[in-house]
Amino acid sequence: MFYIKQKNWDRILGYAEEAYNEHKSEIGGMSVMVEDKNGDWELKDVVILKQEISSGNTVLQQEALSIYYSKVGKKMGNTNFRFCWWHSHHTMSAFWSTTDITAIDEFNEGDFSFALVVNLKGEYKFRVSVWKPVEVHQDIDLEIIDQKNKCTKKMKSEVEDLCSTGVS
Repeated sequence: MFYIKQKNWDRILGYAEEAYNEHKSEIGGMSVMVEDKNGDWELKDVVILKQEISSGNTVLQQEALSIYYSKVGKKMGNTNFRFCWWHSHHTMSAFWSTTDITAIDEFNEGDFSFALVVNLKGEYKFRVSVWKPVEVHQDIDLEIIDQKNKCTKKMKSEVEDLCSTGVS
């Protein structure tokens, strides 16, 4: 089973809502998938990083991504985890665009990886990509525990501080 707790689901939808309300843009971020004692995987620790956003794309800043990978790797230690890239499609449907597929393919160095796309209605696509020994991609259900939407003041501030539209 693959699951996400309400607080993390709220963070993703809250960031998506704020990016759309303030900039009419998509937004993206990272999280981790952590294997629990039952062999199930939990999506947790949702963050956004410095990025360029637009109505049809989001590009995470490479330096911010490198720092994120290092910090999380150190924090997780021997815990069995993988990274999960996520982003929003605001008012569009939740689907895998060619841009999304390109981003997913960037994770092909490991054994498997995760990706999530959401929209403002709370619709989503969640994908597990197995890279070795044979490449396989499967969209699966992500169980959302006690879902509801909420964008906090802190999240609004993070969107303002970390996202730019490239328009002066």
